[in-house]
Amino acid sequence: MTVPTDLAVVVASVNGFPYLGACLGSLRTHAPNAEIVVADWTDDETRARVREGWPHVTLLSFNEPKAVPELRAAGIAAAAAPYVAVIEDHCVVPPGWADAIVEAHRAGHHVVGGAVRNIKTSRARDWAPFFCEYSSFMEPWHTGIVGDLTGMNVSYDRPALAEIADLLADGRWENDLHARLRERGLQFWAAPRATIEHAKDFGFLEFASQRYHYSRSFAGGRNEALGMRRWLYAVGSPLLVPLALWRIVRNVRARPGYGRAFGTAAPLVTVYSAIWAVGELVGYTLGGGRSILKVR
Repeated sequence: MTVPTDLAVVVASVNGFPYLGACLGSLRTHAPNAEIVVADWTDDETRARVREGWPHVTLLSFNEPKAVPELRAAGIAAAAAPYVAVIEDHCVVPPGWADAIVEAHRAGHHVVGGAVRNIKTSRARDWAPFFCEYSSFMEPWHTGIVGDLTGMNVSYDRPALAEIADLLADGRWENDLHARLRERGLQFWAAPRATIEHAKDFGFLEFASQRYHYSRSFAGGRNEALGMRRWLYAVGSPLLVPLALWRIVRNVRARPGYGRAFGTAAPLVTVYSAIWAVGELVGYTLGGGRSILKVR
């Protein structure tokens, strides 16, 4: 099947090459007719390579740092297709991914996505970030209606985007976007073949920094809504460590084939969970600061 141009794919570009090159290469191969929008704030060299190697791509260039949600929003605003998929530059799309998304949307589903497959598997430090971020979306995953979808493998039709337009303009993360969609009665559909591949090679310090800044920005973004209750969340932040580990272990046990990898990665997962808790503590007490601009 050839994917028609009613699918747009928005790529938030914050890591540059070689990740962006692998991502765009996979889209050219497996979604050759899709509209591609890259929202980038890395550097001039990255943009020049995109223009030279992928002249069909709509390239949005930002010289000032932009948060990932802001890049996503800019890309969505620039896309013309009726269905808009959002991925990130460290993702690789396999055969069938785009077809599955288009088919599900045409069947009437407003929000479509799928599982996440790790293709960086040689070391514990490759697995630990994957378990921390995507254990809820590991294969084998559900087919049909699900409670949520990951923000880096999700596609929206135009009615869904209309429901979250103000949140997109405000630079909100997918947890806020998807909460709004659930409130409005829109369901999330997991398509059998809409699995995306996670291809990011994190060093320890890099991912530790990511966990801290992501969690601080997450907590800081909730302070206004929480009011004085944020101090209760700050006091309870150490409980996030056992809670996070319990959730990851539960997800690993529910899916065959991950036990050995998790066994080797568990010490790092514990460290990263503790760093997340510290980030939330700081976010609830001091606010998010500029952490959101440091999330990759």
